[in-house]
Amino acid sequence: MSLDSSNGHYQIYRGNRTTTANEVPTGVHPALKETRFSKVVEFDIPDPCASSKRPRASAEITAQNVTLAIQYGVLEKDRKEAIYNACAAFDHGVQAAHDDEIRVGADTAIFKHLTFLLYKRNVIDGDAFVENLHESDDSGSDQQQNSSKVSEETDQNRDAMTEEITSTLEGLEMVLRCSADCVSISYYRIGQEALPIILSLLQQQLSQKLKSHRNAGRETCHMIGNMNSFQSISTASASVSEKENSSLTNSVSRHCGDSILKTGTKIIGHFARVGQLTEELASTKHLLATLKNIISAPKELFVPIESRMNCLWIIANLACSADNMIKMANHPGLVDTIVNVASHPDSKDEEDCQNVMEYLQIIRSRSIAVRAIHNLSWAEENKIPLAENMELVEALLDTVSHRRSDWTGHGKGVSTILLQSRKHAAAALRNIAAAPRRYKRRLCRLRDGSFLETLAEFAMADPDRDVRDKIHATLYNLVSADTAKQFIEKKAVLDVIVNAATSSMGEDSENDSNDNTTQSMAVKTLRSLEKAIPENENDYDALRPVLSRFDSQIAMNKSQINLGMGMSSHDGRNL
Repeated sequence: MSLDSSNGHYQIYRGNRTTTANEVPTGVHPALKETRFSKVVEFDIPDPCASSKRPRASAEITAQNVTLAIQYGVLEKDRKEAIYNACAAFDHGVQAAHDDEIRVGADTAIFKHLTFLLYKRNVIDGDAFVENLHESDDSGSDQQQNSSKVSEETDQNRDAMTEEITSTLEGLEMVLRCSADCVSISYYRIGQEALPIILSLLQQQLSQKLKSHRNAGRETCHMIGNMNSFQSISTASASVSEKENSSLTNSVSRHCGDSILKTGTKIIGHFARVGQLTEELASTKHLLATLKNIISAPKELFVPIESRMNCLWIIANLACSADNMIKMANHPGLVDTIVNVASHPDSKDEEDCQNVMEYLQIIRSRSIAVRAIHNLSWAEENKIPLAENMELVEALLDTVSHRRSDWTGHGKGVSTILLQSRKHAAAALRNIAAAPRRYKRRLCRLRDGSFLETLAEFAMADPDRDVRDKIHATLYNLVSADTAKQFIEKKAVLDVIVNAATSSMGEDSENDSNDNTTQSMAVKTLRSLEKAIPENENDYDALRPVLSRFDSQIAMNKSQINLGMGMSSHDGRNL
């Protein structure tokens, strides 16, 4: 925690730093053989396999045996059995056991197996391409029937291979539930090769969903256009629905596609929870663009909410790195995508939600998005563009104001998530308010000039002390020679600041030595206003009564404290 003395802006930076263990498993990348300090960010997202747990493997199936079976499994029967056993054995939450799986090379074996399956699927696609060329050479009816059978068989083979790829990805994700140290080891073994392949799979699934949606739309328009006038709309809708289902069945099954999106993004998330890897991850070609595209995919594509949340987590984690903050803020469309998520739920979303779980998904997504904005706002170079983004600032204000919900009280942690969001949003506002003077002035003019009153209401009414502390720090950061007049004109704002500054007899008295309490920040705000306005100006005359009230209240509080101490001393002597 520190006060930036170079510009007088109050900012707090808290980073959790952990040291890797001295004992390093064998076969470790040379760069990992020294003790490291790495910033680790919590990665706590839904388990994509939670809804379809496999039976646990028998005790004699050890990690070593499973890994060997994967290495030797080449024929279809052998490799399917090997991956099934791997998923059964590795689907648990015991971190030490996952570390053992990394030590015996399960991650490497599974990844090599994945590349073999991808090659097999490419061969199937290549054979289909050759068959299509032959079909174009001979357009006879017999040839067309044969080619139709071959095409159907090709689709079945491709779908079967995609199911194997999906299970293999799930096995890799399970192994990577290991400790951060072992995730680092795995990344240096396979990460640089695995990331491009996983990103390619994610892009393929997005493209497939977009293609299916467009084809369904064209089929819908064609069918409705050719309907007889006496055909009912209900019959038309049923026919369209059948076509949509058929198009999904003939391509990669929706189940496999959704699983690849969820599992692939979670694998990247495992890498992203290791602080020392974040810079390299953010520099990986197409990674930021792929994450952005998954988050911003239209609802009509039915991209799983888990994969969207995974991508938000990854972005928030990557943004913890100082080296990534500027790069990510400048990535085309990334901040706008995050702001769009942070702008929900609105009043319409509150009404449209059918159940509390649906509402939780929205507010969890917003909480992660606001945390990403908070992380990006630390960089000095990002303060100006973020302060200029009015939609972003409005989203932060709306988030801080969201203290209650009709869905609160359902026992699902709604209040806790809302509080986390308010804390991150208030911290982001505090950081953005440390922008140069002219941007402070622009911020104070927002909401038709009621920006300061809005902050004052937060500082006075929010039930959480941490949020109030951050809002008072925001008010302090906004003070400058250009904004002092706007503060003086807002009596309600000054009242909130003075009341907080003179609250030493209240809850802040226990922490007067702490430089970031509401009281200490309110005192600094008043002193900054006093310095920002020359004594010979009229605005100082308006400030003088406020300062006099503040000084009088402080003197009264001190006298009461001294009187109380004297009485206690006298009582002690009588005893």
